[in-house]
Amino acid sequence: MRTVPRLACGLLVCFGAVQSFAQKNPQLPKSDRPIEVSPGLETLGSYLRGRTLTIDQAVRLSLVTNHALALARAYLLSAQGRTAEAYAALNPTVGGAIDVIRLNDSVSNKTLIVDDPQNFNKPIGAEIVNENVQQQLFSVGAQVPVDISGTLRVATQQAKLQEIAYRTDIDRTRNQIVSDVKAAFYDALRAKALQLVAEENLKNTQDRLKDAQSKLQAQVVTKFDVLRAQTDVAAAQQNLIVAKNTAQTDLAILNLVMGIKVTTAIQITEDGAVAQPGPLPENAMQTEGDLGPEFDADLQEALTKRPEIIEATTNIEAAQKGITLARRSLMPQMNLSWGYLYAPNAGGSNPLVHTWEGQAILTVPFYDGGLARGRRIEAQGVLAGFQVEKRQTVDQVTLDAEQAYLSMNEARLRVDVANQTLTQAQAAFDLAKVRYTAGVSAHAGISPLLELSDAQSALTLAESNQVNALYDFNSAKARLDRALGRFADQS
Repeated sequence: MRTVPRLACGLLVCFGAVQSFAQKNPQLPKSDRPIEVSPGLETLGSYLRGRTLTIDQAVRLSLVTNHALALARAYLLSAQGRTAEAYAALNPTVGGAIDVIRLNDSVSNKTLIVDDPQNFNKPIGAEIVNENVQQQLFSVGAQVPVDISGTLRVATQQAKLQEIAYRTDIDRTRNQIVSDVKAAFYDALRAKALQLVAEENLKNTQDRLKDAQSKLQAQVVTKFDVLRAQTDVAAAQQNLIVAKNTAQTDLAILNLVMGIKVTTAIQITEDGAVAQPGPLPENAMQTEGDLGPEFDADLQEALTKRPEIIEATTNIEAAQKGITLARRSLMPQMNLSWGYLYAPNAGGSNPLVHTWEGQAILTVPFYDGGLARGRRIEAQGVLAGFQVEKRQTVDQVTLDAEQAYLSMNEARLRVDVANQTLTQAQAAFDLAKVRYTAGVSAHAGISPLLELSDAQSALTLAESNQVNALYDFNSAKARLDRALGRFADQS
């Protein structure tokens, strides 16, 4: 019964965030109240229904609904709690207590006054009976830590650095999410464009089949031309089926990457998403071992901005604080305390109603059995591990930047080649159509329809290659931006 209101609350938070997408900075769900079910049209309807998503809108939506980012923000919330705990150790603590005591009537509440100190076995004098068989005690106390060794301060600094590392991990996650969303968006656009190519190819083959059948009836062509046209139509239909399935699958993958319900029906547009590559810089890839000054600038940007390197550096600083903390565990510790006790109905012959005490405790450890040494060795091992991880991270970031840079330049060159090939294939197809209409072919004994069919296949292949090259370039550009850390502060 408790799941329903929590689920509804989570969806309302997401709906409120989506409603504010028109603003520059959309409102994110709270870290301690994440979205429990990926939202669909029932939640995002007012935002998605009747609208085609641009790539920027898809990115902004994913920064609200993506699973990985929500998980990273939850980890940060835990780290913030640990930092608060560390800071709390520096603060005074105040507490109070109320005790109710019931005494035994027959024993505990009787006291004798003895007049003869030489004979204790024989009570002399009057018996005093304590009337207060039930007593109440009210106490209050306060403790103030005195960090004379600096241990608590080092612990708080370490916790703060660990929190910063988790904040940097959010930047890393955001950098990856934006790259993944853009890649999925480009894949969906690619599939949509290839579907259009397949539809155009099917229409051309159907027109060619219809024309071949008409010419067969007029006894202008042979039965072979009709059979070839029917084969082309069947192949084009199969290609269109595959293209439609791929387009639908890629949209579902885009929904998954964005963090919305996979079956949500969305529409996307290439407006503002697809960029045409410019010319390759003259000084790029000058030699096999030198990628040129453009790459050098990109690599320096990556080593400066990539969240993984910043996080690795922060982890090293936190580990160094851990070594300091381990060394100071053998240093003296001091604590101040004060307590007050109020007993309004205290018993006895001379009851104390008001009692207080103050303490200053100095603890000096002389020997801890090797515990501090073990902690120091452990902390040194943690530091060494983080230092190795940073070196590994720097090398991985360098490799990411180089691979992304080379892939983008390769895709840039492929677009130029694909555009030229498409122009040539279109010209060859147009010429083949003219020959087919005239009933002649470029080679004696070759059917004009067969020549047109080959030209159509070459044109379809050139169109597909041009689409793939263009979207490969845009995907490679997005991967380069991720490799350089340019998406880390995306909002």
